[in-house]
Amino acid sequence: MYIYETADEIEYELLKANAIKNRQYATQAENLLWLYLKGKQSGYKFRRQHIIKQYIADFINLKYKLIVEIDGKYHFNDEQIIKDEERTRDLEQWGYTVIRFTNEEIFNHREEVIKKIKETIMAIDSHNTNQAIGAQPNTQTTSQTNTQSAIQPQQIGASPLSGGPRGAWAVDAACSGNPGPMEYQCVDLQTGARVFHFGPVMGTNNIGEFLAIVHALALMEKQGIKDKVIYSDSYNAILWVNKKRCKTTFVRNAETEELHQIIARAEHWLQTHKVTTPIIKWETKQWGEIPADFGRK
Repeated sequence: MYIYETADEIEYELLKANAIKNRQYATQAENLLWLYLKGKQSGYKFRRQHIIKQYIADFINLKYKLIVEIDGKYHFNDEQIIKDEERTRDLEQWGYTVIRFTNEEIFNHREEVIKKIKETIMAIDSHNTNQAIGAQPNTQTTSQTNTQSAIQPQQIGASPLSGGPRGAWAVDAACSGNPGPMEYQCVDLQTGARVFHFGPVMGTNNIGEFLAIVHALALMEKQGIKDKVIYSDSYNAILWVNKKRCKTTFVRNAETEELHQIIARAEHWLQTHKVTTPIIKWETKQWGEIPADFGRK
């Protein structure tokens, strides 16, 4: 039985009217994805334009509390990005998982979109199963992979893939100031070992989060790794990777030129490679700090 979380009576009527209007004037990308989600081929029951408190979800699977959002061009301005982050944060606090796709992904990479939706549901199902049977995350450590000490795995509760059939890497960045000395790293969730580390260089935290994901994607491709997912706790970075662009206003001068060249190479890599590795938002409130965190909070 599903729990329906709706707004107060007056607000609900306004939201309901908007939801009906949204269904009537759905975008081409929404209609294209709905053709798949409403059909039996997906294997899961989805609703569209579903009201959750003060929000309207584009698509939702109530059983797994999975929300699928499609971002048109207006989502990419700075003000809307902040609003979307707040919306996602609220929904996650209420126990929902939110994944977002751009119009371009729906039009040109629909198979990858469908694959990510299915894999996210599988991850949620694995998480729910682990909770039901009391499964614990793997806490075995391995030797360090570089000259710095290995990072020990954290007791993170039952994250979606703990105990599951697939492995995962987690990435995170840290910046002393904004901008300031920035560095990022990647950790293997199964072993706790550091996979790579970069920095410090002058930059921002958002840039570091973006580069960390691209670095992980490129390394997985180079090593032929196809059975892992990547976790990041930065919605902005995931959105930038999906857009294949680091949307930063970070100043470009002699001191920052090297980092800007790295950003350009990362964007070029995204634009010239087919990304199939799922990139999943790390749920900090549910699982604690991401294991790649630098521990400076």
